[in-house]
Amino acid sequence: MKSNHIVLPVVLAILLAACAGRPSAPPQQKIAFMDSRIFDDELSRSLQAGFDEVTVETDASVTLAAIPERMDKWLYTVREADHPVVAKPSKQPLTRSIGLVALIQAIATGTYDWLRESLTYSPARNYDATLIYDKASGRVEKVVFRAVPKAQRVSTNP
Repeated sequence: MKSNHIVLPVVLAILLAACAGRPSAPPQQKIAFMDSRIFDDELSRSLQAGFDEVTVETDASVTLAAIPERMDKWLYTVREADHPVVAKPSKQPLTRSIGLVALIQAIATGTYDWLRESLTYSPARNYDATLIYDKASGRVEKVVFRAVPKAQRVSTNP
């Protein structure tokens, strides 16, 4: 029982030391989507910076019918915090809600992976998300994360 009290602080210390040692680029309000942890780190930093709006530009492979799992985790976190996730055609003012497929795979079972993901995605809990898409093809052109009013924000502690 006593070893459990030692393991968690050690894991947290290792995680903090690993994060502190990496130089990183300053947060940006426009980010290009790529299916990589680099994208997760960049988007997390940008949302933590508290910008009113952060835009994620996507490539031709992202459609409403095929949201990449990495992007779906961000959208799911927004919805999980009871903030709207909507899809809106890029050339028409109409907006409609979309139901996103629940998280396909469980969060990694390892403590480090679970903690890392919790810390990474938690800033999205204070944003709404709008997918701007081409109505003819269904291609998602960009995802815009907008900060919710401070009164509606939730704690970002995992």
